[in-house]
Amino acid sequence: MDWMDSLNRALRYIEAHLTDEGLSVEAVARASAYSPFYLQRLFYVLTDATLADYIRGRRLSAAGQALQGGAKVLDTALRYGYETPESFTKAFRRFHGVSPSAAQRTQAQLKYLSPLTIKVELTGGSIMDYTVESMGEMKIVGKVRRFGMDEAFGLIPGFWDEYHKQGLDKTVCGYLGVCFDETASDFAYLIGAFAKEGAPVPEGFEAHTIAPHTWVKFRAVGPIPTAIQKVNRQIYTEWLPGNLEYELADGVNIEMYSEGDGAAADYVAEIWLPVRRKTEAK
Repeated sequence: MDWMDSLNRALRYIEAHLTDEGLSVEAVARASAYSPFYLQRLFYVLTDATLADYIRGRRLSAAGQALQGGAKVLDTALRYGYETPESFTKAFRRFHGVSPSAAQRTQAQLKYLSPLTIKVELTGGSIMDYTVESMGEMKIVGKVRRFGMDEAFGLIPGFWDEYHKQGLDKTVCGYLGVCFDETASDFAYLIGAFAKEGAPVPEGFEAHTIAPHTWVKFRAVGPIPTAIQKVNRQIYTEWLPGNLEYELADGVNIEMYSEGDGAAADYVAEIWLPVRRKTEAK
């Protein structure tokens, strides 16, 4: 299934179920045929916004139109997924800058978030360094923390800072950042290293096994996080749309950081994504 079609299918699902009680990231992911983790990662890389924020914005945008059309506050709150008028009022004011009752009574200026359609223009000319490699089972060890999908992109850099400030890298060298064990609402993130054969797991750390996969390994050269972010965007807007052989496989993704100055122009990092041949998914 083409990834762009899948993402647009998810966006159409949101519009068709905007007032449904069961509208959730998990439900949207099912419609897209991606896991919640990969769908949200795709969405964030392409839009710089979380999928949950987009759903919330679309609902509050529609709620504002309903109120200006004469709908009651309580009815509108329930229609767009809020259990109480208080929670609706708080969210509505944060989004629109005015209360629902003010939007009802006056011609208040409200915000409108239009439905999104994903379109990728392939212009070519970008050179991406990558290799494709089939690898067997891998064992990793590190410090693990769970992150909510909405907060992960903002909080993970702080986790890295904490890891080094606390000297944990002296116990387990932190050169891997691994996302795994995703659910609809959160995922596990490990900072650590490949495990040494027979070595005990240090107290406070965890050992995990990564199943065999075919990996596409992208090289990112330049200051962190700019270089990683640039390559991530290229992966989803250039490499995937133009790739006739491979598509993403669910399960895990890895960032690997080399030694050296992460702010240097020649610093090298890698992004590893599990893939499968498109013929294997049929």
